[in-house]
Amino acid sequence: MKKISLVITTINESNKNIKKLVKLSKKSHTELIIIGDKKTPKNFKISNGTYYSINDQKKINFDFSKVCPINSYARKNIGYLISIDNKNEVIIETDDDNYPKDNFLKHIKLTNKVNEIKNIGWVNVYKKFLNNNEDIWPRGLPLNEIKKIPIFKSKKVKKNFYLQQGVCEGNPDVDAIYRIINKKINIKFKDNYAFSSGKSFSPTNSQNTIWFKKLFPLMYLPVTCTMRTTDIWRGIIALNIILNDNLSILFFGTTMKQFRNVHNLTNDLEQEMPLYKDIFDGFNRLQNINLKKGSKNYFYNLLQSYDALIEMKIFDKKEIFFLKAWIKDIKKILD
Repeated sequence: MKKISLVITTINESNKNIKKLVKLSKKSHTELIIIGDKKTPKNFKISNGTYYSINDQKKINFDFSKVCPINSYARKNIGYLISIDNKNEVIIETDDDNYPKDNFLKHIKLTNKVNEIKNIGWVNVYKKFLNNNEDIWPRGLPLNEIKKIPIFKSKKVKKNFYLQQGVCEGNPDVDAIYRIINKKINIKFKDNYAFSSGKSFSPTNSQNTIWFKKLFPLMYLPVTCTMRTTDIWRGIIALNIILNDNLSILFFGTTMKQFRNVHNLTNDLEQEMPLYKDIFDGFNRLQNINLKKGSKNYFYNLLQSYDALIEMKIFDKKEIFFLKAWIKDIKKILD
């Protein structure tokens, strides 16, 4: 049986979502790691798992934990490093505004036999999780691609999926434009449903995401972009690298329901503007990089990818400093 961990960050008190995550992780013998930040209440406590305050994180012997800015979602990287150092083989991640269903930590498996998308290019995976023709799209999907409905191949495929992305019903991961247009959101996605991305392109996020050991190096959340874009860029960079190795993403639903924390939609829109502007051209640029095949080259491919996006001014040139700290830490753990 693989050793599994669950990583979240929070700046809030222990709410009903966190308490349910604590309960399920204890029941399933999953290691729970919660990363705090400057705004996290000083009296934050959980009955199972380990909470790491800012002071706790400073004491850890990781280069990245010493240089990561405070008040940054990228502090979640510290949780990944702790999990990897603790010899976990699978890392599941979510956020504190997602309520796990009872099946959240069940039936996690690398190999799946599923339908596969035959489109090559951007697709709107949310369309396959609906029983109607409702207009909805995942955060990070280029806006000129939201009408692209995935088409399945005639036969199912059996594959290893080292990256698996769950959709969250209720108030799912959509962008600020969608939320401004739709004031009341209560989406019901298909249950017990999964498919392979094939060679198509779709954003992934950090709300309900499963990573297997082979892809741990690609979990790095960039520091020098906005909080609303960091997990999207992380996913796009990872997607391009795994496509180079003929791997695909498994999309599945639904083991989570999101009860979204209070957000300022104007602020969200401002943070997401770089995605609308850069995601299409940025991914095209990534596709033109001469990547090397094989997981042994993931660190090289990461550096090449970030160099290209820094050249496009999508990230600040300081991003390489943070990325190299991450790479140094993981290499030290895995060697």
